[in-house]
Amino acid sequence: MTEKKFNMLLVDDEKKFLDTISERIRLKGFEPLLATSGKEALEIARKHKLHAAVVDLKMPDMDGLVTITKLKEIHPKIKTVLLTGFGDEKVKEAAEVMDTAYFEKDEMGSFWDFIKLLGKKKFNILLVDDEKKFLDTISERIRLKGFEPLLATSGKEALEIARKHKLHAAVVDLKMPDMDGLVTITKLKEIHPKIKTVLLTGFGDEKVKEAAEAIDSAYFEKDRMGNFWHFIKSLQRNLEDTMAAAGMASGGDLEDAIKIGKEKKEH
Repeated sequence: MTEKKFNMLLVDDEKKFLDTISERIRLKGFEPLLATSGKEALEIARKHKLHAAVVDLKMPDMDGLVTITKLKEIHPKIKTVLLTGFGDEKVKEAAEVMDTAYFEKDEMGSFWDFIKLLGKKKFNILLVDDEKKFLDTISERIRLKGFEPLLATSGKEALEIARKHKLHAAVVDLKMPDMDGLVTITKLKEIHPKIKTVLLTGFGDEKVKEAAEAIDSAYFEKDRMGNFWHFIKSLQRNLEDTMAAAGMASGGDLEDAIKIGKEKKEH
């Protein structure tokens, strides 16, 4: 269940499919608004505040990519999802360029996982690696886990992003041409003292691991990413607990805030 209701536009020319997912969307705490064409979707968008839109690719009047482009002109901050009945790498790439999630209708499990996360508070996580392909791969999975990924291909670019955005966490590669991961993390912590950090390396090195621990940073090897993903899962819980504790403290529930803080340290 999402923390608060918000409007989600569902666009598909197949009425039966629309009715099926709209009911489930409502049960997840969203307020579904239905459209059976791109034209109808835009009419609704002009009349209502929209937080998200799920749009089918194939429609008779205008395709999903065009519809999403026009929706973003009306609501620049809207979160969008493109659904398709078949896999197509070019369409997927086009969706990514438009900052739109992409799912195939025969793999709806991933879609529902994504929807579950939409209504939650998004935590900004900075991903820093000079290997663009690796960055793109983990950023997509990070997004599906409920974070908002910000990408940098160098330490310098990472620091520029850090000065412009509030960051909750950062995952930094050790080996980069301009400055290494340890230096980058140290400088990130100067900008955001409370940021949670992770150092990633392509090889095991005890001295590097000790150096990471000394600057209060988690350490993982790229050939053992299973442990990394377990850490990311627990990281979100820890950040949510921290926010809850801060909210209780500001609201006067200091004892509960202290209790949550202690439980976090024990785990």
